[in-house]
Amino acid sequence: MMSHRALSELHFIPVGQTVSAEYYVSEILGKTLMSTMNRKRERGTVVERKMLKNMSRAIFQQDGAPAHTANMTQNWLRSNLKSFWAKGTWPANSPDLSPIENIWSILKDDLDSIGEIKDIKMLENRLKTAWSNISPEVLDKLMDGMPKRIHKCIELSGGYIGK
Repeated sequence: MMSHRALSELHFIPVGQTVSAEYYVSEILGKTLMSTMNRKRERGTVVERKMLKNMSRAIFQQDGAPAHTANMTQNWLRSNLKSFWAKGTWPANSPDLSPIENIWSILKDDLDSIGEIKDIKMLENRLKTAWSNISPEVLDKLMDGMPKRIHKCIELSGGYIGK
């Protein structure tokens, strides 16, 4: 998860684990998401501070992965979050719109710069370090670009924003 000022903790899916709706709801939403949404700190590292100063303004958005759009997940979100984009709200195949895609690129560049990674534990540790080192300024810049990206997509589509 990301906002203009903070990141969630990374969640590592165990080797061999399938991300079913059940796993996604219990492990990722129920634990990672909720602990992130309940943070109280105004200051600290990007993985310690509140996602937003006013959490009542938070809107949870996710892509169209099957675990995200499953009825079980959508029902959990309706019951547990004040505001989220329901299935079908976020356009399909729209990686250019999502600022988290830029975060994955930053992580990849960081990993590429350090040389050989010998095992999964080393990879997890390096990812955690790189993730925690993403600055609030980078997050703010990525989120500030959202309106411009959305307007550009609307412009390129000829103004069509219907379903």
